[in-house]
Parts: sequence; C-alpha cells; structure tokens
Amino acid sequence: MSLTRRIFGLAAAGALAFGAATPFSGSALSDEYPSRTITMIVAYSAGGGTDVLARTIAPFIEEELGASIAIVNRPGAGGEIGFTEIAQADPDGYTIGMLNVPSVINPLIERSPAYELSDFAPIANAVTEAAAIVVPAGSPFETLEEWVAFVTENPNTIPVANSGLGGAMHTALLRFLNQEDLSVTHVPFPGAAPSRAALLGGHVATSVMGVSEAGPLHLEGELRILGVMSPERDASLPDVPTFRELGHDIVAGSYRGIAAPAGIPEPIFEKLAGAVEAALTSEAFLATAEERLLNIDFIGPREMQEFLVEIEAEMRAVWESTPWIR
Repeated sequence: MSLTRRIFGLAAAGALAFGAATPFSGSALSDEYPSRTITMIVAYSAGGGTDVLARTIAPFIEEELGASIAIVNRPGAGGEIGFTEIAQADPDGYTIGMLNVPSVINPLIERSPAYELSDFAPIANAVTEAAAIVVPAGSPFETLEEWVAFVTENPNTIPVANSGLGGAMHTALLRFLNQEDLSVTHVPFPGAAPSRAALLGGHVATSVMGVSEAGPLHLEGELRILGVMSPERDASLPDVPTFRELGHDIVAGSYRGIAAPAGIPEPIFEKLAGAVEAALTSEAFLATAEERLLNIDFIGPREMQEFLVEIEAEMRAVWESTPWIR
C-alpha cells in the first residue's frame, strides 16, 4: 500500500469523469511541443512547501522536455486563486500547476469556486506530506503531551497559525482537535512561508505545517516539531514522535501533485506525463528531494484521479462534523 493510502486511510468512493486529455490522432502536436517556456503556477507564497517542491522538480522536468519552466506564485484564498488560474488556462500544454490536495477540493465544499475537479487533468502526485505541530525553539512546550494538556485546560486560547483556512494542514489540525475535543484560535496565512515567519517572529505560539516546511528549521534548532501525523517516524527526523506513538490515532497531511487544464491534447498530455514521471523517479531528483526532506510518492494520472474522488468524500465528512468556515 502506498504512503498516500496510509496517510489518509480512505476507502474507495466511486469514479469521477475528469476532462483530462482531448483525443487527437497523429504525433504532430507532440513533435512540435514544447517550443516555448512553460508556466508552472503555485497557488501559495514563495518559500512554502509547495513552492520548494515546484522549484526542486522544475529543472528535472526541463531537462526531460528540453524547455524552460517559469514558476509563478499566485497565493490567496487558501489556494483558490492559483487553482482557478490553472483550471482556466488555455489547455495547450504551456500552463501547468501544482495541485494541492485536499486544498483544491475544499473550496468546492465551502462555496462555488470558478472551477470544478473536472477542469483539471491530473498528471502525477509528487509528494505526500504529513502534518506537524510546531512551536518555536524557546517555547515552554517541550512535548506534544504538554501542548495538549495546556489546550485542554485553556480552550480557544492558544493561537495556531496555518497556511489557509480549509487547507490541508488546517483541516488536518481540525480532525485532530475534533477527535480529542480540543479548541484553539486559528490564525490563517496565505501560505506556509508567512505562517512559519509568524511563528519564528513570536506572533503565534504554534503552527501546523508540513514536515518539509518545518523539518530543516527543527534540525537547525530554530523550531521544535512536537509530533507528526504520519504512520511512522520520519527517517530524517528520528527524534520526532508520531501522534500515534503518543496515543492519538490520527494520520493526516497533504498531497502535492501536478496538473494541466482539462482539454489538453492527448499527445501533449502524454509527453508531459512521461517527462514528469521520468523526473520524479530519477536518481538525481530523489537525492535532491531527500536533502530537502521531500517525501516523494509518485502516483500516475489514473490513480490520482481515483484518490481525488476518495479525498473529496473524506473532506465532506470532515465538513459535516467540523465546518472550517462558519
């Protein structure tokens, strides 16, 4: 079983008719593509986990395609601004973007964004990342148990930063709080980087973020990860316990993948998908990813479509029990 399945523990929830690629006979389009720079949209601020992944993988995809990739950050509205731009782009192969899950799904549950899941052609999942509870190095909380004890005795008191209401890390925290009957003050930011900056600057007491976003500063002694919501300890952070080890049965986090707008011609989609797979599975990329604490979990287009359906069902269940916007 892949780490993606273990992260969320989801059951199958049916099938989804994505508008992936437009059938096209012949190879002329593929032979000509790409002939200019490809834009890769990141729906979050520069410096966050998604941005780091995009800038890490882009050179390897460039090498496979023989064309440059320009990273464009479009933060705001919990990722909705960037996701909308991907969905509404011309499906010519020259605009792709990072697809964060469940963040791309949650606006569909909260409201009526200017996109549907069928507006995306998933290319691949790249990273599966566990959520982590993080405090400054000088925090009085040395352990997760101490943090939980304080929150238990002081409900709605401690400010906890997140990278956007309804985002993957925020909803992971909601699942944990709901499970343990705890409550905090949620402080949303337009991405992981400003959330982390607020924590480092002492503006919030805690942040919930991905392991790759907090791990390097934990290793450098600037932040302290109290626990990770992964099935097993992260090999790069052997001193950090999992929530399960500490008696909290939760495994949660996010997927970070790559998608194109629906309607992309099939030869171009196949060329993109092949280049992304080759890049994500190359030894050079995997070595670089390990240095940056990126938990690579490659999944191809078909399975990615399937688990998007599963995660939508999971997030609708979370919304029914604990709406993240009131």
